[in-house]
Amino acid sequence: MDWSLLLLRVALIFYCLGFVNSLVPVLGGGRRTLRLTPWIASLGALTHTGALVALGLRLQRCPLETLPEVLSVLGWAAVPIYLFAHWRYGLEVLHVIILPLVLVVLFVANLLPRPLVPVAPALAPALLRFHLTVIALAVAALFLSFAASLVYVLIDRALKSKRPARFFLRLPSLERCDSVGRMSLLWAFPLLTLGIITGAIASAALGNAVWAWRPRETLAVLAWVILGVVVVARLGWGWRGRNAALLTIVGFSAVLLRMLGVY
Repeated sequence: MDWSLLLLRVALIFYCLGFVNSLVPVLGGGRRTLRLTPWIASLGALTHTGALVALGLRLQRCPLETLPEVLSVLGWAAVPIYLFAHWRYGLEVLHVIILPLVLVVLFVANLLPRPLVPVAPALAPALLRFHLTVIALAVAALFLSFAASLVYVLIDRALKSKRPARFFLRLPSLERCDSVGRMSLLWAFPLLTLGIITGAIASAALGNAVWAWRPRETLAVLAWVILGVVVVARLGWGWRGRNAALLTIVGFSAVLLRMLGVY
């Protein structure tokens, strides 16, 4: 039995559970379940440590000689640092970005062996359809974020001109646009994360590389990073208004270019 592979699977499960648990209070408005997230992440880091140790024992060397091994260690190191920042400074917003970042790094950088998430060949097409469905839902939510952000920017510009046309006066308030853009983005980001991960698993199940780093795939990750920055800025630093709207528009534009196959 390959203990390093088994422990890595368990670590990924804990990271996924921690990420999902961190989203529950964000989307639902409560905070009680958020306290469990660092403990779940700690279990993930512990089993990830066991996976690295088991890998080193199997290889009879320190697992830091190849790029995948180095990146795996970097992903592992990010979790204790995040836990320290959380318990020392109370930065709860880090839950939402660090855990999916570790997951995406592990999946998209060809770090993981193809049998990490075993998928029967007969189930690969169904997994691909699930991936496409999740991506479609994520993009649909981003459409709403984009629309609300664009309307916010237009109304804000019209009001600052001190001569707003009657058309703009009939549009929703800036606060309503910001609220809609924020909530739809908080739904879109985890769906996009899930889409990237399931896409990597489906690619491996169909016999391709876990992540080929084609321009369109790279553009998807770039959009994910931009939107992740907006999520952290909104939740952690209370970003509102024009800057958040503009960055959301940029992130959506990258997603749209990816969907249209421009690059």
